[in-house]
Amino acid sequence: MLEKKLINNRVNILLTRPERDSQKIYRFLDKKKFRFFIAPLLEISFNKYKFDKKMNYDLVIFTSRNGILNFRHSLRKTKVFVIGDGTFLLAKNRGFENIINIKGNLENLKTKIEPFLKPNLRILHPTSTKFNKCLEDFFNLQRCIYNPIGCYKSKMVNSNAERFENFFNSCKDGLITLFSRRTAISFKNEILKLGYLKNAQSKKILVLSKVIAEELKDISTGEVFISKKPNEDGMIDLIEKISQKENFID
Repeated sequence: MLEKKLINNRVNILLTRPERDSQKIYRFLDKKKFRFFIAPLLEISFNKYKFDKKMNYDLVIFTSRNGILNFRHSLRKTKVFVIGDGTFLLAKNRGFENIINIKGNLENLKTKIEPFLKPNLRILHPTSTKFNKCLEDFFNLQRCIYNPIGCYKSKMVNSNAERFENFFNSCKDGLITLFSRRTAISFKNEILKLGYLKNAQSKKILVLSKVIAEELKDISTGEVFISKKPNEDGMIDLIEKISQKENFID
């Protein structure tokens, strides 16, 4: 049996989240082990919204950090449901007091929040301008008054095309991280537009959920890996695990 030997080359990794979020991943990972390409495929910006201060809400939902970052009103005493540790910590830092943290995704949120629901319960959801129809249908079925507020825009754009292209042109293999379904759609659009589909087949794609993986099924990409936890920590664990395999040869 041949002894495994460590390759000196660093593992190439493409980070596709918005710059601020990608920098967080960058800080967590070993700079000696990875060669980073930060090329955001989503652009998040504040969206002016209408909010009735006289309206009393029973529950507030934050399904992402972007909802908290772009919601500019205070409802600190209201019971808040958030998805993920990052969203929870940000809500806590912003002064929200009665917070329930959901470990998982929207399906987990539905399960955990259902015992709190009753007819005419008023629910506020600061979110993207792209409203989630499935969530709306769920609350309507419970006869709740669900009010999604589009406080931020999520635009699919390759904001650093040169770095994105450099990753594909200069790297024979490597890792690609996709944190959301919209990021996966944006990624798919870019590799088809730029002619990198064949190149992408030699890369390993790391995603947070089956929903994101499903978005890639209609194109022939490299092997897709799904993190055990659908959050930032889960992605970091997956990056470390896959990179260990990448770093050794027989």
